[in-house]
Amino acid sequence: MPQPERRGADFGRGVSPGVVKVALISGTIAGVLLVGCGGGDDVPEDERERQVNGVAELATAAYAAAGAEGLYDYLAEDVTATCSKESLVKALGDEPVPDGFKAVNNVEFDGEQARARVVQLFGEEEREVEWTFVREGDDSWRLTHVPGLEACQS
Repeated sequence: MPQPERRGADFGRGVSPGVVKVALISGTIAGVLLVGCGGGDDVPEDERERQVNGVAELATAAYAAAGAEGLYDYLAEDVTATCSKESLVKALGDEPVPDGFKAVNNVEFDGEQARARVVQLFGEEEREVEWTFVREGDDSWRLTHVPGLEACQS
C-alpha cells in the first residue's frame, strides 16, 4: 500500500498573517523585556523604589523619543495644572534631551514624595540629574521636578 506523503507542520495554514506577526512581535518584546530586567541583585526590594525606577525609565524613554512633550505625560497633576505642554517645551528648551536611560541611584522617600538621581545617556556620555516624584493614588508616581521645570508656567 502506498505511503501518504509526509509533510511538516504548516503553521501558517488557516491562520491570518496578522495573527502570526502579532505572536512573533509579542514573543520578541517579551524576550527583550526579560533580558532587560535581568533579575539580578540590582532589583530593589522596596516596591515604592521599583515603581519610581519604572516611572523614571519610562519618562526618560518618552523624553528621548519625543522631547519635552513626551515627558509631559509623566508630570504630577499639580504640575500640569500650572504648566501646559507648550510651556513645558519652552521651559525645557535649553536642557539637553537624553538619548536613553541607564539607571536610577539613591532613591530617598519622605512620606508621599521621593527624590532620585536618574542616570541618562547622551551619546557615549552619561549625565546624572535629580528628579522628584509624588505618589498619586495607591501605586502611581509622577514627576514634580526635573531640571528646567521651574521655568514652566502656563
